[in-house]
Amino acid sequence: MKEPMAFRATYADWKLIKTRGVIQVVMEVPLADSDAAYDVLGGMPNPANETWFGIAPIKLGPDKPEAKRDWRDLQPQQQAGIRCNEPTFVAFLKESRPDDWRESTSAAKCVRLICNVHSRVELGTNHAARVIWHQLDTEYQAWKLLEAVNG
Repeated sequence: MKEPMAFRATYADWKLIKTRGVIQVVMEVPLADSDAAYDVLGGMPNPANETWFGIAPIKLGPDKPEAKRDWRDLQPQQQAGIRCNEPTFVAFLKESRPDDWRESTSAAKCVRLICNVHSRVELGTNHAARVIWHQLDTEYQAWKLLEAVNG
């Protein structure tokens, strides 16, 4: 799987650090994107080794910021595409579906195997596959909550 090169965040605050002559910019990342953000940033900051990043706004259309869409408004194939790019979803598949994971070795292939489809597009047209997808996604969300509580 290709490592993410960027992540989305919203501008939340900034703080003046007078003693160092800098400001701290506070960006908020959706919890579902936190693993990708952590990977892009290279883990915990190392004060002995500064790493610079570029920041740019994400805009859709003429000067319109990205509108947040409700997860339930996305088509099942879109949901599956998003989930398959989440490192925590990959960890969930490896842990909860080890046999399916060994047989497929990628999140997209594993989802197709579990849902018994040739393409994730079929999640939008095949009722049985759509039901299986929603069950899998519900299991994943429950798994994430348990991981956070036990973490």
